[in-house]
Amino acid sequence: MKKVSSIKYLVSSMKNVFVVVFCLAYLILNTSYIIPVRADTAPPNAKDFSYLFHLYYDNGQLSADRDFQFSYDIIGAPYTAPALATETPYRGEVINFMGEIADHFAFDPKAGDVKFTKGKISVKAPYIADGDKVVFYDSRNLAVLTVNVSGSSFCNDDGVCNDEKGEDSSSCPKDCKQSLPAPPVTPAVTAEGEGGTSLLAGILYALAGLVLFGGLWFFLKRRKNPSPTLPTPPIPPNPQKPL
Repeated sequence: MKKVSSIKYLVSSMKNVFVVVFCLAYLILNTSYIIPVRADTAPPNAKDFSYLFHLYYDNGQLSADRDFQFSYDIIGAPYTAPALATETPYRGEVINFMGEIADHFAFDPKAGDVKFTKGKISVKAPYIADGDKVVFYDSRNLAVLTVNVSGSSFCNDDGVCNDEKGEDSSSCPKDCKQSLPAPPVTPAVTAEGEGGTSLLAGILYALAGLVLFGGLWFFLKRRKNPSPTLPTPPIPPNPQKPL
């Protein structure tokens, strides 16, 4: 009877240990897939943006529109050269911090309306990452307006690659010199689905071994040091009948 009770206790203990260890392994495997990882954000691409200038046209002269707090905005759309219906268009040049002409554009302040003499106009221009200013020229090639755009440039041509500001070798090559690409690393070829299955199987085998080892150790220890048993109480004597 004592031996049967010990075996039942051993089996019950092994079951409890196995359940606890299996739950811990399940939590570890599942939480390993939900660890937050910061994604590297790509720097802005200058070609995806444009300048939008708010100007006022007055009989051939250009000035900033006073109804706007800022004379230009940055819009999230690539620049597209407009179709010009005049033979005497105005033009503009985007000058970078190095004093170079980074890009140029043309526009018609009258937008094809020959009767237009004064009023508000909007002019789009290609955005430059290291743009310092934009100079506008009239049809006679005379500079009529200069707008400072340095406040919206994330590349400052200072010789230091400031990646936290979006500078990289493509958007700001003067500050960020392109380095040689690292040799590609060939990943180990494994059959699809075998990686996760083999890992789980290995963990389960290890847990099973630990449970068996623990059960065997507990059983041997219990056999070596049996638990003391209470002495059997003496049998009371039979009462004697009075004569």
